[in-house]
Amino acid sequence: MRGCWLVAETLGAVDDGGVPPDSQPLVSEITPADRDWVATTLVQEWTSTSVARGGELVEAAGLSGYLATLGGRRVGLVLVNVSEGEFEVVAISTTRPRSGVGRALMERCFAEARATACRRVWVVTTNNNVAAIAFYQHVGLDLLALHRNAVRASRKLKPTIPVRDAEGVRIDHEIEFELLLQT
Repeated sequence: MRGCWLVAETLGAVDDGGVPPDSQPLVSEITPADRDWVATTLVQEWTSTSVARGGELVEAAGLSGYLATLGGRRVGLVLVNVSEGEFEVVAISTTRPRSGVGRALMERCFAEARATACRRVWVVTTNNNVAAIAFYQHVGLDLLALHRNAVRASRKLKPTIPVRDAEGVRIDHEIEFELLLQT
């Protein structure tokens, strides 16, 4: 398991099913027919369908969100929680790193947040998830806060969060990013 809960991009060979490398991802709303795939993806990336952050456990499998496809194949998802004018990206995952899938999913979130008059889009990742930290900044989010030792509380709620990642880096802190929107 790479990061604890956000931007988990599968490394290694990807069976692209013959999708041309210059294909653009198609992003659509998650439907009931996608729910089994969403749950499977969550378990593969985060050991369960629950996401822990900020001392709270969120059941992510039933959240609304968007699915990305390339050549008709599911290649990514983003699950969101919209509440009180805030648009939270609870989980984002792609099997096609550096192919525009993550960006397309985030741009859809930004557009939807603006359309629903949200004041900000926000997301939390962990200190070890260097790829996510770079990605969020690359798509325009700003670092808002470092929550020191916050993973301790999350680990109490979700004991499957490892102490160290696959590279041996300790997973201790939550990092919050946001994009403030003009309304």
